[in-house]
Amino acid sequence: MDAKYNKLLANVEKDFFEIRNLSAQQKKIIFLKIKKEILVKKSSLVKLIMVEVKLTELDAEREVLRAASTFALAAKHADFTVENVIRGRSKTIVEKRVARGPLFAITPFSSPLSSPAHKIAMGLLVGTSVLFKPSPFAGRTGWALFQIVRQATKGKFVYFCDQSTTKTLQAIVADERIGIISFTGGYETGKKIISIGGVKKYHMELSGGNSIAVFSPDFKNYNDRLADKFVGGIIAKNGQRCVSIKHILISNNGKKFIDQIQAKLCLLKKEIQANFSAGMRNILGPLITVDYAQAAEMKIKKILKIVPEFIALLPAQRQNDFLFPVMHTTENVGGDVLKKILSLDLSGPVLFVHYYKNNTEYKKMLTALQNDYIRSGLQLSFFTNNVRTLNSICRDIIWGGIIINDLPTFRDDTMSFGGFGKAGLGKEGFFETYFAYTDPQTMVRGQC
Repeated sequence: MDAKYNKLLANVEKDFFEIRNLSAQQKKIIFLKIKKEILVKKSSLVKLIMVEVKLTELDAEREVLRAASTFALAAKHADFTVENVIRGRSKTIVEKRVARGPLFAITPFSSPLSSPAHKIAMGLLVGTSVLFKPSPFAGRTGWALFQIVRQATKGKFVYFCDQSTTKTLQAIVADERIGIISFTGGYETGKKIISIGGVKKYHMELSGGNSIAVFSPDFKNYNDRLADKFVGGIIAKNGQRCVSIKHILISNNGKKFIDQIQAKLCLLKKEIQANFSAGMRNILGPLITVDYAQAAEMKIKKILKIVPEFIALLPAQRQNDFLFPVMHTTENVGGDVLKKILSLDLSGPVLFVHYYKNNTEYKKMLTALQNDYIRSGLQLSFFTNNVRTLNSICRDIIWGGIIINDLPTFRDDTMSFGGFGKAGLGKEGFFETYFAYTDPQTMVRGQC
């Protein structure tokens, strides 16, 4: 490791012990300063995200507002602590949570501001110093947030790791001065980090599959507003969110609803083709690179090879890094085949619709989601008019989140977010991250 990064790690290590002296009030002041400055610079941050990460203006604005709300939430709970006291006859056991660190935070391009905001805010809240490394596709956005944070912390506690060589990054991951690595990204990269990092704590939200919406046979509340929400769940962040909707399982009775989604996606495609630059700015942006777009195209072809019966309502059409909305439908796909399809992570505004005719076919499809700890995903949705019928079904579904009668894209900062198996190691969300970034410390008080 070169002298630059050795010095950087030395500062992170030193600040790990200094940050413990910050009071809850001091942390609250820091969080509120960061939130205020993010909102002051909202316009420039939105423009930066649009240029660097290629998000639409609406998605970029949502990123900025979510980052600001994350620091607002941290300010609200700046004094949050967990302490358990067990009193016995001769001894009292006190167990409290103390920060594990220093923290190496590695964030994705798909959430270029909100993911760093979450990891940095929670790191400061629990009392650990942070070494922050953004995705190479979101380096300037990460740097902009870092500058805001450094101003609020007066140049302490949070440090920036630029896009250095693979050898240097591996040395940082393996360095014993790093106590915990928090990573959001792909499964294979997560595996490499753990193999290199050795004995330390890991907190990982991994891709782990595609989000699915399942409509039970009893569901009848199809409407235009719901169709609009689904279109948003398909194209938001250009279909590159870890919970972007990729598959719908639905009864033949829901074909009119699927027709509505198709019509809306067709209209969006026409609007984009009519004015390409405005469409990319306001409707749907390109994928992060041409390679990502090509990979998405190849996975679509692979699925069509597995199930040749798919009917193309909107066939794949790519223009360099831009992928127009894609939509295919088929009927009566068995559980084993569906499981194989779901194992392929898809990027872009891509939707596969799987129809079933009756309860027998419905139950066969559900076997693709059940009793699979390894390949479970982050979140899926069930739409039903009878929630009670889901109890037995959901018992065997090992997914991170099961959303009833809403999109699988739903997220709240206070809820846990993350999956099992290949979908992650640990979960995000305020309380889950608090426990992930801390360890219990036990004190036993005896009587002399």
